[in-house]
Amino acid sequence: MISKKEICDILESKLEIGSDFIVGEFVRKPGMSGCMEIKGSWYLYSVDDHADCIFTGPFNDKAIVYACAVKMHSSKLFQEYRFSKEEFSVYMNNHFYSLEEME
Repeated sequence: MISKKEICDILESKLEIGSDFIVGEFVRKPGMSGCMEIKGSWYLYSVDDHADCIFTGPFNDKAIVYACAVKMHSSKLFQEYRFSKEEFSVYMNNHFYSLEEME
């Protein structure tokens, strides 16, 4: 399984991660987004202006890198991590609105 450090290293090799994107932990603060690991799978999350959350996933190692890049509007820099058809379906269709829904 890919680690928080490995994800950061891959992303930072091609772009600067802003303070509003957190890798490896969940921060429920308006305007934040990031990715976190739950029970061996990675999830992308976004927090809106009202502190409501949306989670997307689960993603495998390669797909979480690309999901993060898409979230940061930098997918063109990470084409080698591009989604398969199944991963794209997860990205488009697997949305959760609480941590409990994912367990």
